[in-house]
Amino acid sequence: MDGARLRFRINLFLALALSVNVAFWFGAHETFAQWGNVPPVPTKNGARAMMLGDEQFSYRFGAMTLQNLGNSGGRVTAIKDYDYKKLGQWFWLLNDLDPASNHVPMMAAYYFGATQKPEDVAVVVEYLAAIGQNPVGNKWRWLVHAIFLARHRIDNLPLALDMAYALSRMQPVGDELPAWARQMPAFVLAEQGEKQAARKIFEEILMTATALHPNEVNFMKSYLVDELDVPEAEVNQIINMRGKDLMRDASETGVTMPAPTF
Repeated sequence: MDGARLRFRINLFLALALSVNVAFWFGAHETFAQWGNVPPVPTKNGARAMMLGDEQFSYRFGAMTLQNLGNSGGRVTAIKDYDYKKLGQWFWLLNDLDPASNHVPMMAAYYFGATQKPEDVAVVVEYLAAIGQNPVGNKWRWLVHAIFLARHRIDNLPLALDMAYALSRMQPVGDELPAWARQMPAFVLAEQGEKQAARKIFEEILMTATALHPNEVNFMKSYLVDELDVPEAEVNQIINMRGKDLMRDASETGVTMPAPTF
């Protein structure tokens, strides 16, 4: 075969390849990858089997899957479009694989909890409320998030109050529940208009607690006077009656920040 004929065949092949490529582009340039929403949830055994029996690897793979949901084809999907029923199933599957990790609870509280649909927020609240009552590993923090979401995002004050009482009764292992967490029912009761009940909780804490940080005492005093309309003289009477038993020496705490508000 001479050189001219070889070049002709090569050029013909290249021309045909280009024509096929152009034809394919015209036929597919408006076709994009479609997101199939939240993927189906495997069983716990199935999730382990996919990672050769390694539960930690399975947990991390599932957590990263949730973390990157909706980011496909160069587009980002709004969380309002997620299937929260399946998301809730993923939350519980991953909790079974690793109940100690805070990776998924953090995503649920700070990311998935931002959805504007109350019925979807309720899925997150149910999950956080359950895992937040685990006394080990500072899990009570997630119960606080559940209370916040129930109170401010789905406007379910009775549910928020039930969880607030559960929080106030907790005895975390290896951790001390701060005074503001035990005051949580009072905040919800005050929002419900039950100021006398809220006042009773604060006064009971002032009457029974010991070695509180001065900032916590000042916060409770301010809340009683400014928010619950309790005469300042009555609050001072309780504080003075308790004396040194109520407050720690501020110089021993090393903390200058005020107690958190909810």
